[in-house]
Amino acid sequence: MRSPLVSALMHPLNLFILAAASVAGLISAWWMFPLGLLFWLIMVLVVARDPALKINIDRGRRTSLARRFQRYFERIERAQVSVFNSLSRAPTPVRRAMQPVQEEIANLVDRTYALCQRMTDLDNYRLVAESQRNLQNDLLRINEAIDQTQDPLARQEYEESRRTLQARLADQRDIAGQLHRVEAQLVNLATEMDRIVADVLRVQAVAGPEARQEPAQLVQRLRQEQAELAKFEQETFQQHRD
Repeated sequence: MRSPLVSALMHPLNLFILAAASVAGLISAWWMFPLGLLFWLIMVLVVARDPALKINIDRGRRTSLARRFQRYFERIERAQVSVFNSLSRAPTPVRRAMQPVQEEIANLVDRTYALCQRMTDLDNYRLVAESQRNLQNDLLRINEAIDQTQDPLARQEYEESRRTLQARLADQRDIAGQLHRVEAQLVNLATEMDRIVADVLRVQAVAGPEARQEPAQLVQRLRQEQAELAKFEQETFQQHRD
């Protein structure tokens, strides 16, 4: 999907302004071209910085995640859209006050997607590995062979195979546990984002000093969520490397 700048350059209204400036400079007065060019540049910047355009482009760029993560990420993503749509109808002072909240939500959504994408690769690996071979059944057969064989050399080979299978089963359990922890983290984050949406709606309905304090508190909560997510990533992937 095109970047915000390319989308702004290709916007029909901006193309029309550029063409009109060129024609005016050629057939009317030369100074109308640089004036029109300046107006065109302003319009390009306005469109390129449009938050709605950025949200839509970001959503279009994101590929599908593992099913176990997709539904929770979609809840988080919908919360971002809900906040944006709600604030787009709010008075200008409220929109300005809540702008940092929208920026922190965008940062949190991006970070969450990056985590889900990494874990999707791991979940796909797990699914392929489990579909190709049932290690638990292989281990049962190896144990039966060890009990039945009388040849010391064959028994030694079987025992080596059993140790390898046990190590692979331990790896599978570690991966499964890692995926469950990520899923639980996403459940908590999706729930918190639902609360953020409710709090944003409440701020819009409240006037006075309390409403002016709320955006800072929401920003703090969102940054705390990002810090916890970063800590979770560090602990999870460090454990996997170990």
